[in-house]
Amino acid sequence: MPIVTTRSTRRTAAAALTLAAALALGACSGGSAASTSAGGTAPTGTPVDGGSLTWGVSVEPVCYNPQRSGQQNSYPIIRNFAESLVGKAADGTYTPWLAKSWDISDDETVYTFHLRDDVTFSDGTPLTAQIVKDNYDLFVADGSTLNARPYFVAYDHSEATDDHTLVVTLKQPDGAFLDGVATISSAILAPTSLAVDGDLCQPSAELIGTGPFTVSDWQAGQQIVFTKRSDYAWGPGYAQHTGPAHLDKVTYRYLPEATVRTGALTAGQVDVIENVQVTDTTVFKDAAGFQYLTGPTTGTAFSLNINTRIAPADDVRVRQALRDGFDLDALIQGQYLGTVQRAYSSVGPDSPYFDKDLVGTWGNDVDGANALLDEAGWTGRDADGYRTKDGTRLTIVVGYPEPYVRDERDVLLQAVKAELKENIGLNLDVQIITGAAFSDELAKGTWTVYPNTLPTADPSNLFRNVFTSNGFLYAGATQATAGLDELVAESRASLDPATRKKALDAIQAAVVDDARYVPLYHPVYTVAAKDTVGGLSFEPQLDSPASSYDVWVQQ
Repeated sequence: MPIVTTRSTRRTAAAALTLAAALALGACSGGSAASTSAGGTAPTGTPVDGGSLTWGVSVEPVCYNPQRSGQQNSYPIIRNFAESLVGKAADGTYTPWLAKSWDISDDETVYTFHLRDDVTFSDGTPLTAQIVKDNYDLFVADGSTLNARPYFVAYDHSEATDDHTLVVTLKQPDGAFLDGVATISSAILAPTSLAVDGDLCQPSAELIGTGPFTVSDWQAGQQIVFTKRSDYAWGPGYAQHTGPAHLDKVTYRYLPEATVRTGALTAGQVDVIENVQVTDTTVFKDAAGFQYLTGPTTGTAFSLNINTRIAPADDVRVRQALRDGFDLDALIQGQYLGTVQRAYSSVGPDSPYFDKDLVGTWGNDVDGANALLDEAGWTGRDADGYRTKDGTRLTIVVGYPEPYVRDERDVLLQAVKAELKENIGLNLDVQIITGAAFSDELAKGTWTVYPNTLPTADPSNLFRNVFTSNGFLYAGATQATAGLDELVAESRASLDPATRKKALDAIQAAVVDDARYVPLYHPVYTVAAKDTVGGLSFEPQLDSPASSYDVWVQQ
């Protein structure tokens, strides 16, 4: 499906593709959200319509509302009923979805979206430009806590000039705006949903989207079942087919234990699993009867965000000692057995904005780390071998919210803790905390170290969220984010990829240099399935498996 564009849009897209081709390291390619297969065989031939399929997934969504959910693992489930105005293909280009085309003004501040005229919500309500405007206005309303708000920082206003034309005016050019429009947080909900007084976190009849499936059954803690819409005809431009979904029914079973998921697939109780345990890779990779796939890496690394306002990490020397006081390469290799890459930057290596110059520039400098702590005055030792100063143990608390623990990342943090004690006498106190406790710490600015990864493919949106005074970690803390606020704004001020990359490289280097950000490894989503399952893919904008729209089962 071609995009009708203005001259300026075509120019920008061509420049982006040139940059991606020149700079991406092993990036995905092609016009669809296809994954990179690591072995195994998927069925070939014409996709088959009909039948059902069961996923075994690692996490039950805390919230099913696309505009509020913050769990990356929830997105493949939510995408079955929630859609955005534009999509993002594996090659980094933006594709039609609910909008069939768009124009960008020469000054890059006016986006005119031309909506499809055949889209309906699952309750039968036709999609109109006014409905999209109502959604977007809610994102930026005073007091809004919706996840799309940071992506719409440049949004000034919009106007529905007719039923299928929406004109969005920005306060200033924003190179990351289309990426924000494409994110799941910006999915369009029906008027009935917008009118509900509540968070709509449960998959009730009031949570209404335009997607290819509707919820037909939900058992909390057990599973959710989707049934296809026979009238659906507006898949994203990167999809592998058009028209309704192939499958009649899709079930997602919540199986948090990795061994249980593996057992369910090998026993034929489910057809697909995600988040394959590292030690189970050989069960499926290149194994008869199965296929094994890995997704792209364009979002943030799994990392330690260190609060520069909280002692003792308010001393840059302490943060740098933590960064360099352990052998990260050995820990990543030992735990993940070569299935993921050790990280040097906040951006994934599949992103065209990844700064490859950071590779090899930091980490595993135990002598240097000890010298920094000596210089900072942490010269005493207690009975347990930890460093002290003025009788206080050198302790940095890591508060890891339980809803976001996955991929044995808590195990990795314990290994980092052990090396930091042995190598430099620093007590990394790893605590699994509740989501509510973390929210309280955020509100007060008292969080200490936050381990996390963010999925969106555009670094400007990533960096604004975690490094600036407009983001959720340092909200309002302009002194702590001095310099970074300006660099992130610079990275968004143009659609020109080369101009943006200069600012983005500077940000990547700055946050690692002062060690407010310690990237650990670049996560990838893994999927294993029976070899009778076709159409599996990943949505690059989310770094996660795509919805089940393209999936089919060989009969």
